[in-house]
Amino acid sequence: MQRWTRRNTRDAILIALACLVLPLLSIPYWPGFGAGAIAPLAHLQWGLLLALAMLSPHKLYFRIGYLALFVAWCVQLLWRAPPDVLPLLLRSVPMYAAMYGWTVLCARWMGWPRPPEQARIRQRDIVPFGAIALVLYPLGWALAHALVNGLLSQVSAPDLLAQTLQVGFARFFGVLCLTLPLVLFFTGRHEPAPMPSRPPWWEWVLLGGYSMLLTALLWALPGSGEHPLGGLLDQRFMLAALMIWAVLRLPWRWSAPLIAAVTLLLTYLVGAGTRVGLRTDALHLLQIAFEMSVLQQLMVLTQVIARDNRRAIARLAQESRRDGLSGVPNINALRHDLAQGTQAPTEIACLGIEHLDSLMAGYGLPAQEALTAAIHDHLAPDIRAYTLGMGRFALLPAAGEVSWKDLLARIEQVEFRLGDTQVRLEPHLGVCPLRDGSGQSLDLALDAAYGAMQAARQRGETAPVFATPGLSDPAALRAVLETHSLALSLLRRRQLELHVQPIRRLSGGAAQMGEILCRLRTDDGRLLMPRDYMDELDASRGVVELDRAVIETLLPWLREHGDAMPFQRLTVNLTGRSLVSENFRNWLLYQLDLQPGTAERLCFEITERAITGGLGQVRPLFDGLSQRGCLIALDDFGTGMQSFERLQQLPIDLVKIDGTFVRNVAHNARDRDLVQAMVTIARAYQAETVAEYVEDADILAALEPLQVDWIQGYHIGRPVPLSTLDLTPTGA
Repeated sequence: MQRWTRRNTRDAILIALACLVLPLLSIPYWPGFGAGAIAPLAHLQWGLLLALAMLSPHKLYFRIGYLALFVAWCVQLLWRAPPDVLPLLLRSVPMYAAMYGWTVLCARWMGWPRPPEQARIRQRDIVPFGAIALVLYPLGWALAHALVNGLLSQVSAPDLLAQTLQVGFARFFGVLCLTLPLVLFFTGRHEPAPMPSRPPWWEWVLLGGYSMLLTALLWALPGSGEHPLGGLLDQRFMLAALMIWAVLRLPWRWSAPLIAAVTLLLTYLVGAGTRVGLRTDALHLLQIAFEMSVLQQLMVLTQVIARDNRRAIARLAQESRRDGLSGVPNINALRHDLAQGTQAPTEIACLGIEHLDSLMAGYGLPAQEALTAAIHDHLAPDIRAYTLGMGRFALLPAAGEVSWKDLLARIEQVEFRLGDTQVRLEPHLGVCPLRDGSGQSLDLALDAAYGAMQAARQRGETAPVFATPGLSDPAALRAVLETHSLALSLLRRRQLELHVQPIRRLSGGAAQMGEILCRLRTDDGRLLMPRDYMDELDASRGVVELDRAVIETLLPWLREHGDAMPFQRLTVNLTGRSLVSENFRNWLLYQLDLQPGTAERLCFEITERAITGGLGQVRPLFDGLSQRGCLIALDDFGTGMQSFERLQQLPIDLVKIDGTFVRNVAHNARDRDLVQAMVTIARAYQAETVAEYVEDADILAALEPLQVDWIQGYHIGRPVPLSTLDLTPTGA
């Protein structure tokens, strides 16, 4: 129960005064049924009371209004002092008591009153209002009048029928004139115009022409009894069309009173028309009442539909500015905020989180959703973060200058947990000046910042990279997109070319293994290298297609030429998305079973980062490959935080020491010690080691005392097309 305040007292007094005054504002007419005596056409007070029953936040409002109306009725009876005033008062008490409950019941049948947050006219309210407020409610009053006066008075049957019809029509027109406009006004007085934009010139021309046509019709075609008011009543449909235009162009606080005023005007014209011969028999009056109710509800429905459409558009616009999974603001929100802001920031940054695809592959979309929301919340309130897709964010300073270096360090310290797994973030940051808040400036700056972030990612930068003119070149960015699209097209047309790079034992002899490398051949003969397309394929989830295409191309070749090729095994890289894909796992194992003898000649390379998502999802694939005779190699060993743990958890046969440790091993004692430690640890787990990036004789000489098992690099052999291998059997 809400607390009663002085404002409530003021409102209650105004309601009581309205209920005392409205019975005096009668619209008389001469009915064509019964004795033909003058009668009121609309009891406006009952329209007000039904609106109170629907809207009233306090039940006392309705009770005070109803009591004031009963007092006004009693005062009117005593003022007129008819001979049977006392019987009339006695008959009125039970009828008013019954109609109190009837009014409340009708309001509840229509779903009113409602909580403040739901108190608005809806599209589905129009039909119940027409059926209950405009039909059932007046009918209940008419039947109650007939029942009470039929039982408690000596009135004749024809007079009782005439009085019953008069009561029903008076209640109907009272509700029609006030109830729906009042509900419309008090629930939507803060609503803007459904079409708030300024009308174009041609709309004013059409409106002027339509008004002139309506005026001409009123002048040339007078209504019943040659009275101009009757002519306006006859043109009520044209007037309603004009009203629909008005309600679409006016705010609700003006259109609701306008609807009430026009309805009152038409009701007055019905009463005034009876003086000049307008038909007022029950059927004709019923026809006019029905048409006016339809026209009013049509106007209101037009308003409500326009309001709902505007709100739906606003809601869709709001939703379009949020990521569908995490609810974090997106690029649309960034454009909107810059357009609405008074002063644009001076810089914009692009943040990239590395290996989020592997995390999502292991834990699914909830992991991406949780991490995106966690990063957004971690940066707030100093930084406004907008998601650009998986693991990509646009960053704007919330106020003043920001230290991007400190921000990057702050992100690196975030520890993100998913279940029992703890994930450390590997961020890269690109920054670019922002000239102003225009869309063109934003696009150019964001493209440049994204390019700087990609450069930081490719170079392994641990500090922010600031955009340079080359990175902000839109033509260069378009070239990247074109290359990405071309790569996908070539991949799906299977225009790939497999190359192989030899891997031989450190002790010497011929190469016994080779790593398969994929190139894409364009229609004009150019080769696209992995550096040209891998990042884009990874972002678009095309890497699974790449893995399938490589294996589909390699297995038939291996079955046909496996005995003649100069290698005992070929190593094939698998991406993280393929590792956790159950469909890919089943397909790969099926292909190996379909082509016997190929599994024993294959070794599959995986990186620690590729299995960030969790071992439970990748273990079935590793077990299936091992059972069929394939070897498993752990690539880029030493670059991750869990390299040694992977050796313990997975059936690893080969450990490929990352080239960053091998490249300087001839001149850097620390790198030599690290390589030696990796060899020792690998042998503890019965795994052999492969040193990558053996580029010259000095590196090779430095590796010999470290007891690495295998070596790979340009000094050992460059990649060559698989189709150019010498397949001549030994001794032929």
